[in-house]
Amino acid sequence: MRNLLLFITLLFVSVAVKAQVFGGNPPSLKFYQLTTDSVRVIFPKALEQQAREVAWTVHQLYKNNPAPLGNKLRRFDVVLQNQTVQSNAYVGIAPYRSEYFMMPALNNLSDGSIPWHLSLAVHEHRHMEQFANFNRTVPKLLNVFLGQEGTALGFGGAVPDWFFEGDAVWQETMVTQQGRGRLPNFFNAYRSIWQTDKPYSYMKLRNGSFRQFIPNHYDLGYLLVGYGREKYGNDFWKKVTEDAVDYKGLFYPFQHAVKKHSGEKFKTFVNHAFDFYKEQMKPDAKSVTAGFEVITPAEKNNVSNYQYPFVLGNGNTLVLKSSYRQIPVWVSIDAKGNQTKLRVKDIADDSYYSFRNDKVVYTAYEPHARWGWKDYSVVKVWDVNSNEVIKVKSRSRLFQPDLNGDASKIVAMQYGTDMKSSLVLMDVGMDAQQSVLPNPNNYLYTYPRFTNANTIISAVRNQNGEMALLETDAVTNTEKIILPFRNTTISYIQVHGDSVLFTASQKEGDVLYLLKRSSNELFKLSQLPNGSYQAYFDGTKQQILLNTFTVDGNLLLKAPVQQLKVEKMNQPEELPQLYLSSKTFAASPDLVRNVKALPGEITRYRKGLKLLNIHSWRPTVSDPDFGYTFYSENIMNTLVSEYSYTYNRNEGYHKAAASMVYGAWFPYLRAGVEQTWNRTTVDNANRTINFNESNVNLGLSVPLNLTSGRTYKSFLASSSLNFEKLSFTGIAKNLYRDFDFNYITNVISYTSQNQKAVQQIFPQWAQTIRLQYRRTINGDFGNQFLGTAGLYLPGLSNNHSLVLFGSLYARDTISGQFFSDNFPFARGYNAVNFPRTVRISANYHLPLFYPEFGIGNIIYFLRIRANAFYDYTRGRSLRTGRTFPLRSAGTEVFFDTKVWNLFPFSFGIRYSWLLDNDLIDPRLNANQFELVLPINLF
Repeated sequence: MRNLLLFITLLFVSVAVKAQVFGGNPPSLKFYQLTTDSVRVIFPKALEQQAREVAWTVHQLYKNNPAPLGNKLRRFDVVLQNQTVQSNAYVGIAPYRSEYFMMPALNNLSDGSIPWHLSLAVHEHRHMEQFANFNRTVPKLLNVFLGQEGTALGFGGAVPDWFFEGDAVWQETMVTQQGRGRLPNFFNAYRSIWQTDKPYSYMKLRNGSFRQFIPNHYDLGYLLVGYGREKYGNDFWKKVTEDAVDYKGLFYPFQHAVKKHSGEKFKTFVNHAFDFYKEQMKPDAKSVTAGFEVITPAEKNNVSNYQYPFVLGNGNTLVLKSSYRQIPVWVSIDAKGNQTKLRVKDIADDSYYSFRNDKVVYTAYEPHARWGWKDYSVVKVWDVNSNEVIKVKSRSRLFQPDLNGDASKIVAMQYGTDMKSSLVLMDVGMDAQQSVLPNPNNYLYTYPRFTNANTIISAVRNQNGEMALLETDAVTNTEKIILPFRNTTISYIQVHGDSVLFTASQKEGDVLYLLKRSSNELFKLSQLPNGSYQAYFDGTKQQILLNTFTVDGNLLLKAPVQQLKVEKMNQPEELPQLYLSSKTFAASPDLVRNVKALPGEITRYRKGLKLLNIHSWRPTVSDPDFGYTFYSENIMNTLVSEYSYTYNRNEGYHKAAASMVYGAWFPYLRAGVEQTWNRTTVDNANRTINFNESNVNLGLSVPLNLTSGRTYKSFLASSSLNFEKLSFTGIAKNLYRDFDFNYITNVISYTSQNQKAVQQIFPQWAQTIRLQYRRTINGDFGNQFLGTAGLYLPGLSNNHSLVLFGSLYARDTISGQFFSDNFPFARGYNAVNFPRTVRISANYHLPLFYPEFGIGNIIYFLRIRANAFYDYTRGRSLRTGRTFPLRSAGTEVFFDTKVWNLFPFSFGIRYSWLLDNDLIDPRLNANQFELVLPINLF
């Protein structure tokens, strides 16, 4: 039980901090702070306005909360990160802090169109409120023994992750005129499941699948949270969560609390919630593609997405395909539906691209080599005929590019680190010069499209979150609204002559519209229940191509224009209140339309101060060792450190240790010190020997992220000095001299790998190499070298992998054996520390079954996979020259699971057949069985 609790704690904390980046900003980036009674916002100077608005929004939510989870408040630190092009945010528990990634999400239909920093403030503040009010009884008690990690454990054991996120999405919808609860796109996931009447269990919905589409916990959470409030009132979840974190009902406290306050079992509650939404959605499988022909039929046990259709010069359809078995790749689909692979897409945060004149323009993700918070979105152009790719602009922040008619110019949206949006024009060519168009109204541009060489149409957001279609003249720098601002979301613009195709969020779903520019007439073209997306007009065949969401992925559809039911409209409707009644949203303010800048003094935030921030502590209870370790991490995540005390009851010694890593400078700086008192041993004369042991280590490392194009690449170089001293005490001072053992360790590693699809166990192409050299720097000369290299290759099937590894080990025969031996010996044998050892290994990994079943919400089995292996190790004695070959073959069966509906956990069973005698125990049975656990389990 002790190890189990520690395991749960580590897993929960690892999930809570997954979005953090260590030492992510260059030291030249200065931060400032605005401190109020409810929040401290830490930000770069360019974001002062956004920081004040975030502080005002949080302050208003503290003062005027329409549906509080309690009356407790806790001031949080919020860090605004402006160097990254990724869109996200999180609130962490260990340590308490929040970070906003200030690049706005640009898919208006799925993320809404209100100002990004305000959307984050509304959502993330709800997490702050949750954590403040859930910190009671059991979580508070665990905090005493484990610190903030104990608090996280208490929360995670009582409240499911879907509630945290569903409740935060609820707040988005409650206090703004948008929020995902008002976006039809948000409900496509569950509607698509109900259309096909998939009998998914609650555990499957919680844990996912390698074969079938499963909505995420945001979707599930909002449905259940909304239903609970609609059926039982706005105080329902307050009562449920209070009982849950008080652990009233030790086992399954959340389910117990739901039953207590709703009067029905949790399973019944979930089923009734689903029935509530089904009744209103009235999902009908026959209407999913009504009026359209399916070009890309569904695949069994796979989820395939076909996006952004265009027509090539030969009449084939160009589309970007990705699936659970296939990384993103452009394919050409002929009239018979045959697909031809053209090119793998570069690594990117989204799938957007545009096509003109046999050229594709798209953006690719590129990180800064050293600083994890600094990355780029670069524009590339691919010539479909020559297969040549050029990068148009390096180290840029450009998005959603489009080509003009002859593919000689590019327009893209640029989003600066000052959170300003602009349209940029560039010539096609390497590092092309660019011109930036003015943005006098401070719009956020999305999906810019050329209408001719000098005119661009964009879907723009204003500061109230409303959207319009805007026409920009790049010669005169004038702007014209061609579709008025409305509280709805608009995406996926395509221009064909006088006509503009776009999709807008409406009550009945994401609807395809056509706007005639010359007459300013608006027509509804397609109203599919799961949306009409990324439409393209094929003028040659007079047909519309588009995709729609289904449980099998985004299917590609087509229909002749004359068969579409065209309906003339005045303008798109504003976003509706979906599925829930007005009583559930009673007294809800609209914070976004009334946002103000909170006044207050701005001061410099000194990153070098307050480096010590002990947030958690864990006991060491592993007989004969007992002790505690304290963990520290500062708010800016530039210094992590550990401090520990250990008592060993066998020898009676005491040990104190401290270690730290500082990541704010170009190299990481590492330091550690360890002191042990009163160690005891017995020498050959059976005398008790007492000594103290001291260790100091210093080091530096340079981790580089070299990802580019279609390959993830990383490089690490590190070096450390270790000073170790044994000081004898008592009678041993007269028998032995104090002993120093000092050495240096150098490590170089490099990894390169392609992208990996969901079902693939390993990438189909990857290489890794690691070289480590240790050498003593005083006394007898000693050294040790260990080199490993791996090669990952495709197998016979798309989800199989052939993995080859080789290792080389060498040490001297005098002092080299003082170093720990980390050589990966042949599986099944007892390891022997030879002065020279080589190993080669062949592995063939393949999936066996996808059982997809669980036990009592404790463990869920997603996949069972196997690995057939052969190992050959040969050790050599330098003194005798003899060699010792050791061969083994066997198989490993791995179980990929999730624990407590949340934590991925893989374990396995290994069978090794020893083809040679074990050197340490020649009588060792040739058939060896082992349990294989993750190396970082405890």
